[in-house]
Amino acid sequence: MTKKIPLTFFLAIILLFGGNVQSSSAQNLEALSEYSIKLAISPSHLESGVAEHQVGYLFVLSKHGVPITSSYDVPVSLSSDDPLIASVPTKTVLKANEEFVSFPITTGEKSGKTTITASLNGKTTFQKIEVGTDETYLPDDMTLELNMPTTEMHVNSQMPFTVFFKTADDTIVRAPNDIEIVLEHNDLLASPDSDTLIIKKGNYYAWGVLTSHEKTGNTFVRAIHEESGLDVAKSIKISSTLPASLKLSVHPKLIPAEFDRALDIFVTVVDSDGNPTKTPEDIPLEFFSNEQFPIGDVLVGISKSEKPMIKKGEFGYLLQEKFSLQNLLKNDILIGVSSKGYGTATDTFRTVGESIEEGNKLKRTMKNVFNFGFDVKDYGNTVNVFGIENVPSNATAFFTYQLSMIEDDEDDDGIRPDGSLVEINPECAEQSDDTSDPDSSDVTHNTELDSDKIILYSIDCLGEGELYPMQSIENLYTDGFVHKINVISSDEKLAKIVDGGKILTSYSFGTAKVSTGQKTGPVTISTSINGVGTGSFTTNVVNALEQKEVRLFSPTGEGSLIFDRDGYFDIFLIALDGQQRPKVMTETGKYLVTPTNGLVEINKGTAFTFTQLRSDSFDISVAETQILLTVEPIGENADLKLGGSKVFTTQPSSQIQVTLPLSKINTNHQENLGIIQLVDLQGNPVIPKFNVKSKIVSSQNSIVQIIDDSVIPAGSSYTTFPIKTTGSVGNAIISASAKGVNGTSTMISTASSQLQLQISTGNLVDVIKVDDPVEFRLFVDDENLDSVPGASLKIVTKGDGIITPEVVRTSSDGSAIVSLTAFEGPNLSFDIIATAEGYAEGKDTFTVNVDSPENTIGAIDLELPEWIVYIVIGGILMIGIVVFLFLKKSKADLEEDWEEEEEI
Repeated sequence: MTKKIPLTFFLAIILLFGGNVQSSSAQNLEALSEYSIKLAISPSHLESGVAEHQVGYLFVLSKHGVPITSSYDVPVSLSSDDPLIASVPTKTVLKANEEFVSFPITTGEKSGKTTITASLNGKTTFQKIEVGTDETYLPDDMTLELNMPTTEMHVNSQMPFTVFFKTADDTIVRAPNDIEIVLEHNDLLASPDSDTLIIKKGNYYAWGVLTSHEKTGNTFVRAIHEESGLDVAKSIKISSTLPASLKLSVHPKLIPAEFDRALDIFVTVVDSDGNPTKTPEDIPLEFFSNEQFPIGDVLVGISKSEKPMIKKGEFGYLLQEKFSLQNLLKNDILIGVSSKGYGTATDTFRTVGESIEEGNKLKRTMKNVFNFGFDVKDYGNTVNVFGIENVPSNATAFFTYQLSMIEDDEDDDGIRPDGSLVEINPECAEQSDDTSDPDSSDVTHNTELDSDKIILYSIDCLGEGELYPMQSIENLYTDGFVHKINVISSDEKLAKIVDGGKILTSYSFGTAKVSTGQKTGPVTISTSINGVGTGSFTTNVVNALEQKEVRLFSPTGEGSLIFDRDGYFDIFLIALDGQQRPKVMTETGKYLVTPTNGLVEINKGTAFTFTQLRSDSFDISVAETQILLTVEPIGENADLKLGGSKVFTTQPSSQIQVTLPLSKINTNHQENLGIIQLVDLQGNPVIPKFNVKSKIVSSQNSIVQIIDDSVIPAGSSYTTFPIKTTGSVGNAIISASAKGVNGTSTMISTASSQLQLQISTGNLVDVIKVDDPVEFRLFVDDENLDSVPGASLKIVTKGDGIITPEVVRTSSDGSAIVSLTAFEGPNLSFDIIATAEGYAEGKDTFTVNVDSPENTIGAIDLELPEWIVYIVIGGILMIGIVVFLFLKKSKADLEEDWEEEEEI
């Protein structure tokens, strides 16, 4: 049976094999004269350690730098300059029609930099890769920092300190390798636990412990980085609560210059900072005065006979002694005390010339003569209370209260209701303006002296509102059936009145004995005396070693906090006393740090603790750079006043970095990818402890789209993400972000691998004549107006005319010459299709006007009968039918011949 092949199937086969069976972007690399290869290693900085990383990529680029595919498999040769750092396979294959080939890079135990090389068809490309960190890398603009929680220390205590580097923009530097810091110090006062600190590779700081010794004074610590020549130093003041010196208080400040007058002389001890303290041993005392008689001799006798001393465990010593001060009307009468090893302390008091008794307001002169005369006035009364400003806890102190009159200058001169004059002591009156006495100008009057230099002959010598001692006319007591004195404390937990004291007749003051408790703070001692008034004095109960604060201390600087992407951060908690010195805990303290909800303990016998905390609340954006940390004491009888808070400027220690193997991709390719990597602020890889979920977005979804967010797995610093093209050409920004790290972005561009061909004509006139051949030049350029040689031009006319040749190629300058002949008008159009390897087809249509004669041969012009025209047309149709039948028979015969040949 004869098998027939339909003509239509045959023609389809012809068309199929005559067309291009490859994709529009696949290229025969052997035929393609201009292309390049691109090796990309992304990321190009990998973590150290033996591992295989699928981070090598090879692309074939058109001469315009756009990725293209190969029409067949091509082998690619690979090599590494140092396989101990990073090794690659010797060969990989870029498969046909695939957009790139990826290959693994295996890192070894050795860190450093090396170069990976790829070769394809004699073309070579290379790229550097870094594994671990470069041991010589440190920023040029860095400074060395020495960080301490305080510059005050107590003897025999400890505190932490840190060293770190930061750049000019306050970025903390992560150590690329172990960095040694040398410490200089004065061993006499304090010393660190080591003479060197090592900032370990990958860390941001190193810390040590400074221990103070038994001596007080100022010392220093100096940190030196010898390699860079950087250094920094800080001074530390070391003090002690042990007694360092004496302090003397004499009360009251004003007493009459009379026989048998008493004083309260209170000697206390203070530490090196001037704070009250208690002595661990007996301190013997010796008293003296600038007035040897009658005061100095008495004090010397007391020192020899009574052996006064501040006893072990006590705060002070009270000496109450009587002196005969008649005829000693004077200011700044000094009383002093001294002790070997503790130096000398002094204080002064003043005497007044007239005594005034309570009730009858009588003045009594220094000769003990009462004045009942015209100069008696009605003075106001009050109670004046004296004391020392600071008292240690669990100690005994003394406060003096005194009956006083208030001076009123408005009563010094005037007339009584009975018309008599009020006179004052002439030494208290202002100097007369009378200049009749020529010698008066050479004498300085008492009232012309400074107020503290005026001799107090009487109350009138005092200024407005000042207080003058007033003698009691009876014995006044604070206890018993009848008491007129009441001494109270504003807070008995701070200070309790042990003995309120008394005022004996003809004396002006009494002394209260007070015992302080464990609690510290301000307390007011008040005294009220019936018929006189009230007065008060506020003192502070202090414990120089009492814990006053628990401080949050960041190892990377005051107010700066570095946390990793998992929310972990390092922090110290240090207990401080009232002098901002590290406080050695007598009991273990427990503290809650929020918002981390971390429970931290400072153990008994220590002053600080180091801890690493974590908080999910550190889900902050780059714009939110501050966080509030709060520390609260917890437990039974916890002192909530020790709690506090501090605002830290947060500085993430890592960022999520976007990298692209190629920043320009083919808009028609679908298999595009990017890489996100977790790196520190210097670009070194960071290995997360947990999976890092990212958010990746495109600024122009009409150009490229990010369909899926990627997750960096725990234990790896990077992962890939797909990029989808839309077919549009343009630019977009790809941004990546993740919780707890800084986000970054990069630009990506899309382009076509084949530039569009453009056709233009040269020297083609606007009007041509019929049957008159015209030569003109065609030009082919790309989108960048660069000439394209070897381009094929196919020309198709639309109308009655011809262009020869119909197919032509451009020469080396991108042009070709053709000839155009028009047979009739009024115009002639022609299409030109340009093709060239590596370019997108170009097509354009051109039209020229044709200048044709007005009279042409036609039926009407020849004036032939109409029926002749029909005959001519019919004849032409008959000829066409005959030709068609002939051709049909010929093609049928040809098919029969083919069938016969197949049967044979």
